[in-house]
Amino acid sequence: MMRLFFILFFVSTISFGQSVRSIGINSYKYIVVDEISGRSKKETRKFIVKNLVKAGYNVVNLKNPRKTHKSLPEDLVNNPDLALYINTDVNMGSCYYIDIKLTDYYGNLKLSRRATSCFLLSSGVKNSISSLTSFNYKYSPILKRKTTIKKESSLSINFNSEKSIRKHIDSLDNIGSYEGIYRYSSINSEISSQYKFLILKNDFSYNGYLIEANCIGCQRWKKGDIKFVMTEGAVDGLFDVTWKYPKGEKKRDSKLILTGEYNGGLLKSGNFSLIKLYPKLNVKKQIKNKRGDWSGNGSGIIISKSGYIVTNHHVIEDADDIEVEFILNNKVRKFNAEIVEVDKVNDLAIIKIFDMNFDGLDDLPYNFKGRSSDVGTKVYAYGYPMALSIMGKEIKVTDGIISAKTGFDGNVTTYQITAPIQGGNSGGPLFDDKGNFLGINSSGLRKDIADNVGYTIKSSYVMNLLDVLPKTIDLPSNTKLQFLPLTEQVKEISKYVVLVKVK
Repeated sequence: MMRLFFILFFVSTISFGQSVRSIGINSYKYIVVDEISGRSKKETRKFIVKNLVKAGYNVVNLKNPRKTHKSLPEDLVNNPDLALYINTDVNMGSCYYIDIKLTDYYGNLKLSRRATSCFLLSSGVKNSISSLTSFNYKYSPILKRKTTIKKESSLSINFNSEKSIRKHIDSLDNIGSYEGIYRYSSINSEISSQYKFLILKNDFSYNGYLIEANCIGCQRWKKGDIKFVMTEGAVDGLFDVTWKYPKGEKKRDSKLILTGEYNGGLLKSGNFSLIKLYPKLNVKKQIKNKRGDWSGNGSGIIISKSGYIVTNHHVIEDADDIEVEFILNNKVRKFNAEIVEVDKVNDLAIIKIFDMNFDGLDDLPYNFKGRSSDVGTKVYAYGYPMALSIMGKEIKVTDGIISAKTGFDGNVTTYQITAPIQGGNSGGPLFDDKGNFLGINSSGLRKDIADNVGYTIKSSYVMNLLDVLPKTIDLPSNTKLQFLPLTEQVKEISKYVVLVKVK
């Protein structure tokens, strides 16, 4: 009975909406893995795709919104009604909370499920889609679906949700001045048509996608349809526009001219204007590094078998992606990591490995010392200074002593040490000659000010940060290193000091 209770506590699922059979899933040719929000996006996507493919579904994985057209099969581009779309949200407290929603192309909810896992992310994800993977799926179209949206408007956007539209805009690199959300404003008071559009660049032209419509004949339009196409002329801000009308309305597509003002904030014609609502003007979007192009590095120390790591806050501040490298089973391994908790005041951060290829570690060989150490204690600083530039990825160890129990300007949270600290050492651990962890190396004075002056955040302040985590961590308390020679201590400790890469 206790065993059954344990299983129910760690993995539970709540269902909403219709059953898989009742939504006629066999009549849909594809399942598109669309937006994933919250924690562990990359790993969640991998688990969903892996399990759906294993269950026999035709899966389309939309990893990059900018390459949507290249990711979609041709028949799906021509007819998005052929697919159902999975949107996922992952939240984490003491457990993982996975919410999935299965919708058709127009955002109509077909299935909604929540799964909770207090152990593994993979278990929670697998359980959240269990109604899909346990169903005997075989594509057998009941009727031929008509093409409802033209090829160029097949985007990875839920046009029923402005939040989804704004997220898509935020995901774009180098967004153009004329791209964004616009409201139609009529200059002629007799015209009652009301629109809201999303304008996005498409090769040499711009498409105006319908978000909202209130007009005569609007029932013939669907959200996401292309209402107009504008092509920029030889003069900046001057556009040749083709304005489309619904089928069945006795009007041909008309031609008009739009002029741009206020750096794309306003587009004007003879009888109406398009006023830009989002994004704000003069906000330059930071261009993300290309994949594999890391912007910097620091160091860290593994403090638990489940992959919790301590580093400095300034190492991971504003990072979109974090990867850690360390020695595991005599090989250098790389894993994805995410931020769990930060202490900006004391420049500390807790990150955790979230990677389907990480299975945990054996007992850690060192001791976490919570009490203060004395002046004169022999110490060793571990880390990866300038690992991505001139010093290479081999771990570096420097020695010294604790020269003061307070740091810069009498700061009681840090030790002053004589072990040299360089850029990239930040976040690395400080150990004594008995294998006790004493703190996290954070900074040092320039040599032109003073020689061999570094600062280490005391381990007691690391413990304060760990106390606020929702899950209790069993800190290492192994004393075996104190009986080993220094060279063997270095070999053992180095296995748990990680290179932290960010971008």
